[in-house]
Amino acid sequence: MDQGVIYGDQHFAVCIGRSFGSGGYKLAKELQKRLQVNLYDKELLDKAAEDSNIRKELFERADERNSYEIPLVLGGTMGMPNVFYMYSNNYLSNEHLFTLQAETIQNLAAKGSAIFVGRCADYVLRDHPHMISVFIADDIEHRAAAVKKRMNLESEEKAKDEVEKIDKNRRDYYNYYTSKHWGAADNYDLTIKLSSVGIDYAVEIILGLMRRRGFPME
Repeated sequence: MDQGVIYGDQHFAVCIGRSFGSGGYKLAKELQKRLQVNLYDKELLDKAAEDSNIRKELFERADERNSYEIPLVLGGTMGMPNVFYMYSNNYLSNEHLFTLQAETIQNLAAKGSAIFVGRCADYVLRDHPHMISVFIADDIEHRAAAVKKRMNLESEEKAKDEVEKIDKNRRDYYNYYTSKHWGAADNYDLTIKLSSVGIDYAVEIILGLMRRRGFPME
C-alpha cells in the first residue's frame, strides 16, 4: 500500500463493515442518496482489476476470503504484470491481490468523498483525516430470513449455514489483514443492529456523528 497517499481536507470516507444478511448494503445505498457521493462495494473489484491489469475473476475468487493462492499466468488474458507485483513460488497470492485492492481504495478516497463497503476499507483508510467506520449487525434469525429470501433457499437452516459460512470468510479475511477483530464494537466508531433502529434512523445516526466530528459535508 502507498503510505504516502494524500487525502483532501474536503473529502470524507464512510467505511461500512457488515455481517452477512444484516442489510449493510441497503444502508449504504440510503446513505449514498443523502450524501450524493460514490459508493463502492463489488465495484472495487472492477477498479482494482482495471488499475492492475489483472483479470477481475482473480479478485472475485479472493474477495473477502483468505484461504488459498492463485497460480500466476503471464501473458494472454492475464495481461502484463505490474512492476509492483510481489512474486512467491510463481504464485499471485491473496496478499498481493489485497495490496493491489488496497491501493485502489486509497486512490479512490484521495480523489473524492465516498462510501466503501467491506474489504477492510476502515483499516486501509485508517490515516484518512475524515473517515468514519461503521459495522452493521443483526440477529442470525433476521439475517437468515433475509438470506433465504434473497438466495431462494429451501429452508432457514440452509440460510443459517450460508450466513455462518460467509461470516467466517469475512471474519478470517478481516482479522488476517488488519490484526483486529471483525465485528468487535471497539474496532468501529459505530456498531448498529439494524432491525432495532431501522435504516432511516441508522442513516441519521451516521450523519449526526459525521457532523459532530466536523466532516466536510455540504
